[in-house]
This record gives sequence, C-alpha cells and structure tokens, in this order.
Amino acid sequence: MAGLSLTDMRPGAETLVIAVLLLAACTGPLTPGPTSSTSTTMSLPGTTGAPTPLCDRAIEFTEGGRVASLDSPGSDTQTVGLISWEAPSECETFTIAFVSSEGAPATTPPSVTVDFLDPAPILRIALDATGSVIADQVVDTGLVDRLFVVDSVDGGVFIDLHLKGPAQARVSTGESPATLQLELQPGLVDRPNVAVIIEDLVVISPMEGSEVDSPVEIFGYARKAPGGLVVIATSGDLVLGEHHLEPAGEVGSWGEFRTSLALDPGSVTVFAGEDLGPGGLEGVTIQMTVG
Repeated sequence: MAGLSLTDMRPGAETLVIAVLLLAACTGPLTPGPTSSTSTTMSLPGTTGAPTPLCDRAIEFTEGGRVASLDSPGSDTQTVGLISWEAPSECETFTIAFVSSEGAPATTPPSVTVDFLDPAPILRIALDATGSVIADQVVDTGLVDRLFVVDSVDGGVFIDLHLKGPAQARVSTGESPATLQLELQPGLVDRPNVAVIIEDLVVISPMEGSEVDSPVEIFGYARKAPGGLVVIATSGDLVLGEHHLEPAGEVGSWGEFRTSLALDPGSVTVFAGEDLGPGGLEGVTIQMTVG
C-alpha cells in the first residue's frame, strides 16, 4: 500500500500529526507495555488441574443386574486368550481375546452374558467357551481388585471381576479377531458383600456375619484338587450338615461349586475347604445367623 502525504489528509489532520510528533519527542520511544490474557483456568474447590474424564456416553451403562446378553451361534471360539486392560482415567477398558480350536486367534466371539452378582461386588462374564489360558490375575485398578476365570457347573467358563467399589458397565464385541470389550466407570450403588478369598478357594455366599434363610445357599469356586471339597455346618460341637462336592473343570483349574443346606434357626458356622483326612481340615469358616 502506498503511503499518504500530509496533503492527502482531511483538513485539520496536519495539526493532529504535528501534536503526536511533539509528544513522541518529549517522552522518547514508545515501549510496549505488559499484555493481559483473556484466557483463564479454573479448578473446582479442592481439586487441581482438569477433572478426570469418564467414558464416552454414546452407549448407556448399567449398574445392576443384567448388563448384556449377546448370542453368537456360529462362533469359532474355543478358549479364552489374553485378558488386558487400560485404566488411564476413571474410564477402565478390559479387552478379552479368544482362541480357536486350531490355536489361532478366533474370528467370531462366543455367546456371552454379563451380570452383576447382586449383592456381591462382582461382575460376571459368562462365555460359551471350554477353557482359558489364564486362571486368575491381580488387576488393582481404581475399580477392579482381581479377576478369576472359572469352569462353570453349567458348562462353559465365566470371568469374575471382583470390584473395589460401585461401578457401571457396558459391553461390546469385535470380529476378526474376536474380542469382547468391557468398559467400567464409577457408579453409585455400593455392594458391601465381600467374598472370602484364600489361596485356592473363593466363597461368595454366605457372607461373614450375615442373616440368611434356610435352606442356606453356599457357592463359590475352588482350585480343583483330587480330594474335592467339603462343606460342613456346625453349631457348637453339633454337626448340622455335611456335603462333599466336586468342583467343575479339570484338576488345577478354578472350578465352580454350589450346594445348599437346610438348617434350623440359630447361630451357625460353615466350613468350606479340603478334607485332609488325619491331617484335619484346611479352608475357611464363616459365621452367620439362620432365621
């Protein structure tokens, strides 16, 4: 753009230009002052930085009961393969891979149902598969403590995620390779029932200190041993009932067990574990009250 001369300006502009030149001569060169920003960062009281994001809400989450039921009659899945997870924020993603009978990655995921085991803090993924390369694993994310892969008494396997606290869940599947993706985010419903866990035994019901009705449902899973499992209910020195069980699956794997005992009202101790013969019993004891 060409410059303007004084004669190009409107009348009276010459006086304004002269005044500006005189002011600059008196004050010296103009120095740029500090600039202000219109951008501000705000944090909620008691927090620092940006809030931790939850999962994308495009698909609804479920916090209790049935989460998903997906039928896949043409699946080539035989076993559960790698289970991996990512928990960079309050949105935790668990990915389950599947293996075909040839030992290669399966192309189509199996039929699956996913349920919260209310009132237990457990999310169960039941799969139409016949085994797993993983038996159990410590997870230790914000929402999940550990997981177990268990042979079911009804056939197939299930994966139990033992939760640390309230959680919401949703499920999706993928093909070629076959995968199942479970997303978790913090929920609102607290589930105080905590399973009793020792090295080779998990008892989900009954809960320690609970009040239950007869017949008393006793279930969980054990790492299957040749001698099987024994459940004994006592009141003081009196034996009220005794069942010998054979958990599902192969020796060395986690196998589900279920039984029930018809018991009279009162304070009852239930033992679940292994009968070592002359060596005694090895397992857990649970105190409860039968109504």
